[in-house]
Amino acid sequence: MSKQTILFVGNYNRSDYIDLFSESKNDFNFYFLEYSSSREVRNTYFKSYGESVFWKDYHDAFELLEHLKPIKVLFLFIEAYNHVALNIACKLSQIPTFHLEHGLRADYLYNHAHGQQPLPVTLHGLPSKLLKTLTPVIQFRVKLKTRLFLLNSIECFPTEEAHFMKRFMAVRKRYNFLQTAALIKSSKRQADYYIAFSQNILNTHQRYDNLTASDKIFYIGIPYFDRFASVRPAEQVRAVLLIDQPLSEHGLFGWTKEKKLNFLQNLTEICSRYRYKLYIKSHPAQKNTSWMLNQTNVEPIDDGRLFALAPAIPVIIGFYSTLLMPFASFRHTTVITYENHPIGKINVSKSFIDAGVAHPIYDLEELDAILQDPEALHRQQLPHKAKFTEEWMYKFDGRAGERLRDILLRDDL
Repeated sequence: MSKQTILFVGNYNRSDYIDLFSESKNDFNFYFLEYSSSREVRNTYFKSYGESVFWKDYHDAFELLEHLKPIKVLFLFIEAYNHVALNIACKLSQIPTFHLEHGLRADYLYNHAHGQQPLPVTLHGLPSKLLKTLTPVIQFRVKLKTRLFLLNSIECFPTEEAHFMKRFMAVRKRYNFLQTAALIKSSKRQADYYIAFSQNILNTHQRYDNLTASDKIFYIGIPYFDRFASVRPAEQVRAVLLIDQPLSEHGLFGWTKEKKLNFLQNLTEICSRYRYKLYIKSHPAQKNTSWMLNQTNVEPIDDGRLFALAPAIPVIIGFYSTLLMPFASFRHTTVITYENHPIGKINVSKSFIDAGVAHPIYDLEELDAILQDPEALHRQQLPHKAKFTEEWMYKFDGRAGERLRDILLRDDL
């Protein structure tokens, strides 16, 4: 029996996004779409799941759908021009579309969407600063073909859809996506169904996508963390884990390379002062770890090493990351979030703090007292961990990937 096709639209340079389908890879043929050409592909891990296709290679969205014949189209986000055009073409072609959750949402992003602080306009889900580094390698002809894909798609739309698309483009050209979503409420830019990690993570989407129909929302838990569901406390080591974020790489909250390096060096010094080894788990968007080479008490770790150390590391420090979630849920861990960014105190990790599973600090020197007796802070967080797990991770049972697979296999969607 031949396998049916799923079209995935999103950043498939991220291996962790691809592995959302680890339980589904044997059931479907996957196609991956997000970029104009192969020049933008930085990671070929997707080939273990399926094939890539590019906007430039198709006359319009309908030709793309006719060629690939997907039974479902999954978007990580529907925010760039081509995303919305493809979403409309799917609706007109009666191909169900799904928004697949891929990470934690910060409440502050919704505030930005209502005019508090402009965020960089993005294309293909990439921050504008990063996009500028990619632009020179995209040849003019490729960009032109990608633009023609959009214009040709609009030409194929009925009048109502064509007018909507032009309005969306006019607004999106001036505003970031969340601001655009606040200005344009329409099912035409929304997926037919939403696959959410949990209700609390979905809340942001419910606000800016104006979701109301509960029968179009499915909760699955977090497939990234299925393997972490089996973690049980082991003998604790004297170590701190930093779950890092690409703040300087993406120009977020005023962080620069120099400021971030100074932060890391100060953190290293404090950990050494109290004889804690510092493990650093970098974000996939971070590449440069050369500053660690001369540090005797610092070790960069990959996903495999992170999983091996998870039962034994007692203290976790982060800025704001989906990866903080399982560590906030573990009964043996104490989570600290750093909230004093160069542009000011933001409390980006408000969801963790309000849930009682993370303690904010605004100066690294606050670690002095904490590292002398982390157990005191752990006792404060422990009673809140079960509720946090239920509300933010849905079912932390190792079966989120299976639930995603079962949704994709349903014939009635």
